[in-house]
Amino acid sequence: MVFSSIKDLWLTITIWLFAIFFIVLPIFFPDLGVWMLPEFLAKQWVKIVTLFPFGFCLIWICLRTEYIIENHLLKIRYGPFKKDIRIAEIQSIKAIRNPFTAPALSMDRIEINYARFNTVAISPKNKTEFVRQLLKHNSDIKTYPNFEDISGS
Repeated sequence: MVFSSIKDLWLTITIWLFAIFFIVLPIFFPDLGVWMLPEFLAKQWVKIVTLFPFGFCLIWICLRTEYIIENHLLKIRYGPFKKDIRIAEIQSIKAIRNPFTAPALSMDRIEINYARFNTVAISPKNKTEFVRQLLKHNSDIKTYPNFEDISGS
């Protein structure tokens, strides 16, 4: 089952602005900004080759952040980045709101603790169904009070 990420408007706008900044500025405004490069590297093509991958990576992240539950695995896809977590290793789940780096496009997140001391925060659109699907695969997952009604189902 595939769950796409919640996308906060402010975060989506920020990602797209940086992506456009990294892709468009080196092409049309190569002398804009301060480039502390030696003279032989201060060429337009160097700026394009350096910044394009970052811009495309940001667009990829914005367009393809999803969470897949299949074959007893939670597969996290975040642009070019991938992470697989065995559902049997998930110990607890709780709802959180934090701005720290995670494969999520929203601050409205689920924190998943797995494999002893590992943690990942994600933001599936339908959190209730997402947690319900995880509990189908592993009924030993501890859910904190904010998911109490889900685990009782």
